[in-house]
Amino acid sequence: MKANTNFLVRKGYGAGILSGMTWGLDTVLIGVVMAMAPFTENPLLVLGGVFLCSMLHDTFAAFWMLLIMGFKGRIKELPKAICTKDGLFCILGALFGGPLAMTFYMLAIAEGGPALTATVTAIYPLLGSALALVILKEKVTLRGWIGLIICVLGIVYIGYTPNDNSNVHVVSGIMLALVAAIGWATEGVVCGYGMKAGKVDPQMALLIREMTSSIIYILIVTPIMLNGFPEMIEGTKVIFNNFPIWSLLLLTALIGMSSFLMWYTSIDLIGAAKALCLNVTYSFWAVIFSFIFIGGSLSINIIIGSIMIILGTAVATLIKRKK
Repeated sequence: MKANTNFLVRKGYGAGILSGMTWGLDTVLIGVVMAMAPFTENPLLVLGGVFLCSMLHDTFAAFWMLLIMGFKGRIKELPKAICTKDGLFCILGALFGGPLAMTFYMLAIAEGGPALTATVTAIYPLLGSALALVILKEKVTLRGWIGLIICVLGIVYIGYTPNDNSNVHVVSGIMLALVAAIGWATEGVVCGYGMKAGKVDPQMALLIREMTSSIIYILIVTPIMLNGFPEMIEGTKVIFNNFPIWSLLLLTALIGMSSFLMWYTSIDLIGAAKALCLNVTYSFWAVIFSFIFIGGSLSINIIIGSIMIILGTAVATLIKRKK
């Protein structure tokens, strides 16, 4: 946590809020992409499209970061950053938050259903705050814990709708979702530790993160989930033969990359615990952007849950003025 002036503190909070807002938009746009043909028609993409989508999302995000860092003339710093202990922590954080968390998240949805998965993974800010307390020695006040709990309850209230589907395996779904939540929480804390010494700044950390995630998706995760490289290549060709899909994915990756950059900046300035709490407001923003771009009605669950998320965030992160 490096914010030692009022300006840097405000910048950290602003970046955290923007990270939640842009990730909410990213989530909605990914949903729009997945609802388009050929994801809904091609048998290969119906089964493995979500992993191809995740792979291309992180690959495009790495492409955007390479462009930005290349424009700034900082690509030459990458090999040196990767070889440092701080860079290795950023790589480790990327493995936790990218391929590991996302893969188990998708498996949890398949095993336990989206409602159960969304409810269980909503605890990741609490796990992240606990890890930050132990690893980064951050101080989390009682007010912070209360605010985080209110946020989590708000997310649960929005997302969880019980069902009687006998195909849902509750215990295995919960276990898989817990791994995803631990992965996301660990990413924030481990990357925060990697940036703590100041040798790796948020931009370089994000470049390392996106490149690591992209490479692991291409070489390991997607081939395994699609039963081989030929299927992965064939699915990728289908996507790139559809200009609206890959162009929208390219734009979505830019928004997602911006979200991660804001999140890493917030972690660097105000600490992982508060940054996680601000980032989790993406659930609220996803509801807002869904209403704007997709339409539909706002249920009482959504309204009450969104108010709880805003209230919890205010309670946990409100800056206390010095007397």
